[in-house]
Amino acid sequence: MKSLKSVLLVCISIFICSYSCSNDSVAEQDVQTEDMEEKGGPPAKNLSISVPCEGNSWVVGNPTATSNIVVSGGIKNWTSSSDKIRTYFYATTTGAIEVGIKAKVSASSTLKVTLGGTTQQVTLSQSNNYKDHYVGAFNINQTGYHYVELEGVSNSGSSFGDISDIRLGDSSWSSNISYVESDWFYWGRRGPSCHLGYEEPANKDITWFYNELTVPVGMDPVGSYFMADGFSGGYFGMQVNSETERRILFSVWSAYDTQDPNQIPEAYTVIPLGYGDGVTVGEFGGEGSGAQSYLVYDWVPGNTYKFLLKGESNASNTTDYTAYFYAPEVGDWQLIASFRRPFPSAAHLTDLHSFIENFDTTMGDETRRVDYTNQWVYDTQGNWNEMTTATFTIDNTANSGVRFDYDGGVSSTNANSFYLKNCGFFSDNEVAYSSHTRTGSGVAPNINFAQLEVPTLPAEPTILSRTGWSVVEYSTQEDNGGEGSTGRAADVLDDDVNTYWHSCWSGCTATPPHHITIDAGASITADGFRFMQRQSLSRAVKDIELQVSDDNVNWVSLGDFVLGNSAAAQDINLSSATTFRYFKFIAKSAHDGTDNAAMAEISAFVSN
Repeated sequence: MKSLKSVLLVCISIFICSYSCSNDSVAEQDVQTEDMEEKGGPPAKNLSISVPCEGNSWVVGNPTATSNIVVSGGIKNWTSSSDKIRTYFYATTTGAIEVGIKAKVSASSTLKVTLGGTTQQVTLSQSNNYKDHYVGAFNINQTGYHYVELEGVSNSGSSFGDISDIRLGDSSWSSNISYVESDWFYWGRRGPSCHLGYEEPANKDITWFYNELTVPVGMDPVGSYFMADGFSGGYFGMQVNSETERRILFSVWSAYDTQDPNQIPEAYTVIPLGYGDGVTVGEFGGEGSGAQSYLVYDWVPGNTYKFLLKGESNASNTTDYTAYFYAPEVGDWQLIASFRRPFPSAAHLTDLHSFIENFDTTMGDETRRVDYTNQWVYDTQGNWNEMTTATFTIDNTANSGVRFDYDGGVSSTNANSFYLKNCGFFSDNEVAYSSHTRTGSGVAPNINFAQLEVPTLPAEPTILSRTGWSVVEYSTQEDNGGEGSTGRAADVLDDDVNTYWHSCWSGCTATPPHHITIDAGASITADGFRFMQRQSLSRAVKDIELQVSDDNVNWVSLGDFVLGNSAAAQDINLSSATTFRYFKFIAKSAHDGTDNAAMAEISAFVSN
């Protein structure tokens, strides 16, 4: 909530501005006030609250439109009347409230404005600068989250206008309205994360952690991470990465404090000990750094999945962490991966927890939920111990009062189950840092540890000779001198990691997806492809697609893949050996979010 100090500072700023602004600024303020009063509304100065659209608005049910319309500075590029935009705020009291819109429009437009079930219509007059447009008086009849919904009715120009803020007032509301402010836009748009910290059995060294997870139908929007087995060294759970891809994700942090995995000293590097079929292993950064593994798996909402994590020390000053996943559709435990972490916080599993988060800023207005049942740990004495008590906690976004849509505890419909819920701007949340106890089942997991797959590393693949290979087509390349003597598509085949292909940028514009088509010169059979990013990692490629062809006319997609932001060699294993003559590398996005892309080397391999 805004503090009294903040409110006083705003009022003082307005007072000073009214005396110190230039003549032009004063004139514009007069225009704003006149525009408001012509519509029978209060003076603009009475709308003392500005809710910035950039950090608080979403297009209803359309994340793609959200990313295009809610941009830096607020709402822009709004051309479709089918796109309804909601701007959220939190009210701690009730009563009548004035609403306005701060906007500039190239030609007049008319909008429907809805708050609390009441709809009014406003016409925004043409203006070259942002100014306040009064909408009318509305009523807030309950505390908690509310939204102002904008719907385009008609416009005389190319859009419904650029809108920077939803304006609220009068000043009596200033200490009773909360919203995401500018220094919190990124985390505020992601929404709060919340956790369950399990009460572990006293005086036990824990080797195995077992948990069951169910995501209710309709509670699985894109951007969700439902984490089941968290521990002091990492986390293990499942994600919704896109409308077409879901993953089982297992990551282990390095003990070295950095956001960039390339800065981790060798002594602190998390080492893969093995991984299961179809699992991709690489590195991660940005929220700590370390080793990451994932299995692309189309898990189903409403089904219950089991997670099993092992932690024990098998070498001096290290702990090995191994993750297994059980899907009812498969009917058996699957090895995800095993990692060795130097300088561990403990020789066994500690700090056992679960959490829920959203990692997509366009999906922070969608509610997600997960239910956790049957938490057990297996100790070094060979005994199963049930964990039935957990503490509900929240992250810094929630602790700082940026967002309040978090909830967790014991399920009201299943006393044997904990739950977590976040995002979507619901108002009925549980008290943070509260303790909750579920009803125990008393039935320990039935797991034969001896039958679980033992982690082993696959043999190094054999890299196929590239003699006779050539680039026969590409979308663009940097051949205008922007990259000096390199930048050409052919540089991905020159056996030199210090040269690279780069999409065109000097004196030209290239937009993704980018592609390079390579002719192997004859039909070959490969089990996978190896990539080397540009060694500086500038314009490092993230999302790719691979296609193959026998004739350079008819193409078959091998699927979408993700490359890590790492200078090390990265292998993509195909689901089966594939025979082809031509293959096409398609770069869809870069790790730095720009439209450009670069790649040092591309080769193919056969497994041993």
